[in-house]
Amino acid sequence: MHPYSKTQIILHWVVALLIVSQFVLHDGIAAAWRAFRRGQEVTFDPLVAVHVFGGIAILVLVVWRLIIRARQGAVAPVAGTSPMMARVAHWGHLALYAAMVLAGVSGLTAWFGEVLIAGEVHEWLKPVILVLVGGHVAAALYHQFYLKDGLMQRMSLRKR
Repeated sequence: MHPYSKTQIILHWVVALLIVSQFVLHDGIAAAWRAFRRGQEVTFDPLVAVHVFGGIAILVLVVWRLIIRARQGAVAPVAGTSPMMARVAHWGHLALYAAMVLAGVSGLTAWFGEVLIAGEVHEWLKPVILVLVGGHVAAALYHQFYLKDGLMQRMSLRKR
């Protein structure tokens, strides 16, 4: 039996791709936000729209994932995982979910509510999310190549 549903796996990878695009296509929104803070006119830039709607999509999809997690419970750690490693994984996932939700809410509040402190929080979350995603990827690679415990197969749509 596969511990994650097809929906959970697709949501995971769509959110991952959207987060990468948020960082890659960040320049347009950053320039627009700087112009807003200086009291200058913010001109339309399609990259701004991509960032805003991408952020909304991430927020919606992460909330969807959290609803699924609340209904089904968290997936059990891979067999042989130490209690300490399981706690680190649990708190790492919760921190990543919290950062993604807070980034979405702060971004929406800053952009649509014109709340400067929300914009600062949103900017502060950029390195936090990078570190959390980096830790998530590093842990997955550790499981794949050092522990060789099949953890990464749980997020694959391929049949085992």
